[in-house]
Amino acid sequence: MSNLEMGLPAYDYAWKLSRSRWAWEFLRRNQDFLSDASRHGEEELSVREACRNITIIRPRTDQCDAERWGLAFFPDSSLNGFDANVFWSAGLYPRQVQVQVGPRAPGEVCDIYEKTTSICRIFHLTDTSGRELLLLKGNGCVVQVRCTGMSLLAMEPVKMGFLIEGGVSLEQRYLILKEAHRIYGDRSVQEPVNWSRGALVLRNALVAFDCHAAGLSLRDTAAVIYGKDRADEAWAGPSRSMKDEMRRARDRGIGLVNGGYRDLLVQSPKIPRAA
Repeated sequence: MSNLEMGLPAYDYAWKLSRSRWAWEFLRRNQDFLSDASRHGEEELSVREACRNITIIRPRTDQCDAERWGLAFFPDSSLNGFDANVFWSAGLYPRQVQVQVGPRAPGEVCDIYEKTTSICRIFHLTDTSGRELLLLKGNGCVVQVRCTGMSLLAMEPVKMGFLIEGGVSLEQRYLILKEAHRIYGDRSVQEPVNWSRGALVLRNALVAFDCHAAGLSLRDTAAVIYGKDRADEAWAGPSRSMKDEMRRARDRGIGLVNGGYRDLLVQSPKIPRAA
């Protein structure tokens, strides 16, 4: 069953997604991308479970086709921005969190490692160039982390320290790290869905694109987002406000699917404008 068939609440899982996960939501709707992905299967990856909720992933073959789209490999395109194991390339996604890995002294405790492995689901990738990347999933959030220094898979104990790579200002670095720390939220507390302004703009663009792809009109799109009564009232009245808003959302969604998703990865973490 599609998101549209289930209605607007079917998109509620996305309210905590970071910009890099939103980028995946739009890319996985690109028909050329899906055509490329269909030629690559699970047999191209080695996937095994390790201790402490860690899954280790290794590409068995080169991933040139995936790299063309800015990916380390082709994830399962049927999975959403939280569930899919999407690793973006460093060249396309420069503003990711970085972890510096170093030796740990005897008896020393690494708080970052202990906290992360106790709370998060961790996916560890060594890409075809030998770079180590992590996906940390927790509290409805996903964070991609690039590892530098020692290998996390070294035989000797290691410790980790957070850095920010690619930010151009202290404020941007703070925002990126603040976003990353959302994975440590209290999972025992059921948070109400609370869309930020920026996430709402992206959600409406996604809904509008799905409506467009399904052959629905702008009026139908407004009915999905605002309800049929409000849509009917807006279309019957003289104001073009909602009509123009739906047109902008549709055009934004089409643009993000057709390559604009890359902008979500390279721009600073600011709230996108609604108009």
